[in-house]
Amino acid sequence: MSSPSADRAFARTGMPVASGTPARTHAGPRPLDAVADAGFSAVLAVAAELLDCPSTLLWAAQDGRLQLVARHGPLPGAVERSRLAATVSHDHPLAVIADASADPRLAYDALVAGRDGLRFFVATVLYSPAGELLGVLGAGDHRPRDVPREALAGPVSTLATLATRMFGGNVLARCLQVAEAAFSAVILADDQGRIISANGAARDLLGSVAVPGQSLDQLVPAALQVDPEAVSDWLHAPPVSGGSVRTQRELRIRDTQGELRTVQAVRTDWYDGNARGLVLVMRDATEGGPRREPRPARRDPLTGLPNREALFATVDSLRGRGARLGVALLGLDHFRAVNEALGHVIGDTVLQVVASRLMAWLPANAHLARFGGDEFVILFPSVEDTGELERRLLGLLGEIGRPCEIEHQRVHVEACIGLAFDDGDGSAGGYDDGGSSGLLALAALALRHAKRGGSMKLRHFSASMREEAVDRRQLDLELRRAFRDGEFELHYQPQIGLASGQPSGAEALLRWRHPERGLLMPGAFIDALGRSAIAPQVGTWILQQACRDAASWPQVGGRGLKVGVNLFPAQFNDETLVEKIDAALAASGLPAGQLEIELTETIALREDGVAERTLLQLRRRGIRVSYDDFGTGHASLSMLHRLPVDRVKIDRSFVRDLVGSRGDKAIVRSITLIARNFDMEVIAEGVETPDQAALLREFGCQEVQGFLYSHALPQPVFDCWLHDRLAAPAPVSAPSPATAATEHDHA
Repeated sequence: MSSPSADRAFARTGMPVASGTPARTHAGPRPLDAVADAGFSAVLAVAAELLDCPSTLLWAAQDGRLQLVARHGPLPGAVERSRLAATVSHDHPLAVIADASADPRLAYDALVAGRDGLRFFVATVLYSPAGELLGVLGAGDHRPRDVPREALAGPVSTLATLATRMFGGNVLARCLQVAEAAFSAVILADDQGRIISANGAARDLLGSVAVPGQSLDQLVPAALQVDPEAVSDWLHAPPVSGGSVRTQRELRIRDTQGELRTVQAVRTDWYDGNARGLVLVMRDATEGGPRREPRPARRDPLTGLPNREALFATVDSLRGRGARLGVALLGLDHFRAVNEALGHVIGDTVLQVVASRLMAWLPANAHLARFGGDEFVILFPSVEDTGELERRLLGLLGEIGRPCEIEHQRVHVEACIGLAFDDGDGSAGGYDDGGSSGLLALAALALRHAKRGGSMKLRHFSASMREEAVDRRQLDLELRRAFRDGEFELHYQPQIGLASGQPSGAEALLRWRHPERGLLMPGAFIDALGRSAIAPQVGTWILQQACRDAASWPQVGGRGLKVGVNLFPAQFNDETLVEKIDAALAASGLPAGQLEIELTETIALREDGVAERTLLQLRRRGIRVSYDDFGTGHASLSMLHRLPVDRVKIDRSFVRDLVGSRGDKAIVRSITLIARNFDMEVIAEGVETPDQAALLREFGCQEVQGFLYSHALPQPVFDCWLHDRLAAPAPVSAPSPATAATEHDHA
């Protein structure tokens, strides 16, 4: 989308646009011929690689016209007379032309006509952050191509951002950023021939020779050259302020293994104020040897950004230099839902849009990488004002949250940020975490805490986060040991039919008999267990054990007692879950109608259809399904219409004050009415007094459970309770306040 100021600029360049408004083109801090030097040339070299096009061009909007300011590769004819830049406009910012010679508008263009003319051509419009038209970036090949637009959207967006950043600011700083984005080996040197910077590809190819301060004579030893004098003259010619691109030369160098290699090198001159220097762009062309593609594993193919490996290398190179290093890990919120609802093609495009917005926002001295999946990392080499950085990052979250339209779909993406700092001595927040991975792990901890607070949140790493992570890890190890050593056991809380006063079943509840801390209730470990990798295994064991125990229970009134089992959300990721339930029933001999699966909202809210399909299969087998903690979640009522549920369980929070609270009475009465309309039964938990039981029966609730009848009991004790209850039912009475308070918190 272009802004009105961009529209006005297009009107003066001869591109299709509504006329009648004055032009406003970019007015940079220096004339364009001063900027059209190493920076633009490096961008065009990167463009040639990313788009696999031998020829690239850059037009700049100047004095109301588009003027060619930089070119790369072989180009035919009078380039300045070409109209290829006019193939894009504010309405069509990306042009992809499979064969320009077949287009009657372009067949006789100066860049298209003739045997060596361009056939395939791609171009994009360049805008400043304020919406000003800056120019047009184009790339072409002498062969026709049929490339889908979506395949070019990501690389072109990356290139447009790089080119846009070259129009302003410190030229040398921009050169360094562009160089790091290149796959080719790129060396920046001053006017004395000393290396200022080498990108990752150059370091991979040349090793320790490509370090700041090293002389180009050591990089390109005269003794290795076929024509040493000509190479020396070419290499040491004074930089020209016009930003000239000198002819390509063949150089001979030693690689990191000491092997002799031949490289094709292009020299470009740069200058920034009084500073001058040159750029060498080199590509391995060793005859008879493997043609090197430098750093293929250091570039993310979707966004063109450095990947995790490249990021680690950059962090390691910057740590311990005395400056405070900052790492911001940005993670998109609910990105999985975008992929599931709109498809991976749109999901990939969203990631490319986010990458483009991040690059446009990126400060001149910062580094950006895709960390993997839906996460991006911004690396700040020197942070002096933490508060100011946090304020800027909060602004970035607002920029990321702007909706975008992709394939006629309006997409909203939000994000959170975790922030961590290195103290300048190679440690992070007082922790020595073993290099780059440790620092990024701290940012990941902060991001996890940010996401807990909702969308668009930023959290700074603190020591308490680390302590919590260590505790969580230790608890996970203990849970694994507990399962291995058989420390888990099932207790059963009776469920009572209000009409008969007799037991109708029991809910199986997990307990942990810790060797040092004694019997632990679920509140101390169940959330951690649910997140653990062993949750599906423990869930299978619970199913098997509950079915075995329930198969031994006596019948009441000629009917078998039901057993309710809670499943972990992770079990619904197991495609063999239904088969495992079948196996548990078969091994125990328990009839399917006596097993009830209790469903939590976490499972019910899954949008992938897994819950519905699984529960339908269970109900076809006669297995019952109960909706646990009904009324407390966000979508309980809507779930009843979608999910195959036999009964709902009223949460204890509504039962606690049922007698004295008009609001709770209304809620419970409504739940029972809704369930009746859906042909469902109702059971209430947390019943502690006869008055609560009486009201629930009046409202239409069929079954109850709670301390009025019994707390959860180990299997042998439950058998005894059941025997006594059936033999001579005791009068119902409430437990003592101390017992009720203790058990209520943990049942």
